[in-house]
Amino acid sequence: MQDVQEAYRLIDRELNDMEELARRSLDSVDPFVGDVVRYSFRFGGKRLRPATLFLTAKAVGAVTESHLRTATAVEFIHTASLIHDDILDGASIRRHLDTVNVRWNAQIGVLAGDILLTRALEFMTREEKMYGFRCLTDACRKTCEGELRQIGTIGRFDMTCEEYFDVIAGKTAPLLACSAELGAHYAGADETTTERFRQFGHRLGLAFQVIDDILDLVGEANTAGKTLRTDLINRKPTLPLILYLRDANETDRQDTLTRLRREHLDAEIAEEIATRLHRSGAVEEARNEAGRLIDQAVRSLDVFPTTEAVKALIAIARFVGNRTK
Repeated sequence: MQDVQEAYRLIDRELNDMEELARRSLDSVDPFVGDVVRYSFRFGGKRLRPATLFLTAKAVGAVTESHLRTATAVEFIHTASLIHDDILDGASIRRHLDTVNVRWNAQIGVLAGDILLTRALEFMTREEKMYGFRCLTDACRKTCEGELRQIGTIGRFDMTCEEYFDVIAGKTAPLLACSAELGAHYAGADETTTERFRQFGHRLGLAFQVIDDILDLVGEANTAGKTLRTDLINRKPTLPLILYLRDANETDRQDTLTRLRREHLDAEIAEEIATRLHRSGAVEEARNEAGRLIDQAVRSLDVFPTTEAVKALIAIARFVGNRTK
């Protein structure tokens, strides 16, 4: 934890500048619109994507105005995705606060997310070249496709691990990969260096999603600060469940499937299944897989000098692999 705190201190000024730019850009002539979008932006949490972008920039060269605008755009897109996710999942708590769809309603949540997306695109159109705009829009497309693909897997309890990773490659990974890529690009990195950092972000994003799926199963609501067990309640096959169904004996497997296929799968049944997965060792196996992805992400940085910025990126990667919320 101390290492990750040191990592964030290295970019404290840049993150503060980004927050200020974001606040200014969210002002509105309409007080209600302003209240909604400012409240929405409070869901940012760790600011992992801007942090990755700024540290990558420092690992290559220096932080520029392009980095500041891009980091703000990235965080707007991420926040918009959280708002839309909460609507899709029926979640009521995010970062210990009511979700937008609970504080107001789903319609307002959709529109708040859309406003943040359009503000992000406005920032990117200020850049002279279209590289960043194309990178971010491609990440948005992949993320939307990934979410849609995951909806298509609901109730598909015969999914393989390979299929699962193919689906989650379109969730958290694209925006983190884009953050690292643009951090390097706007600092003047060559194509090979930029690709190295993009791979770091991609693998970090995969690991983040695996851990997110684990915490939805075994996390504590008070610690996580958000609604949990939604994956099971919504019948989404995640890695711990896939591993459990693959390795369980036939009796336990069929009993679990019967519970999952009940017409009314409530929080109590979801809790029972989550406990079963935890006791079986499937959760620990999934966490080990996330650890392997973190190791791969760190190895992507082996070719670079061990500067303070590179050490900070490694600290953040380790933190992601060990996080509890």
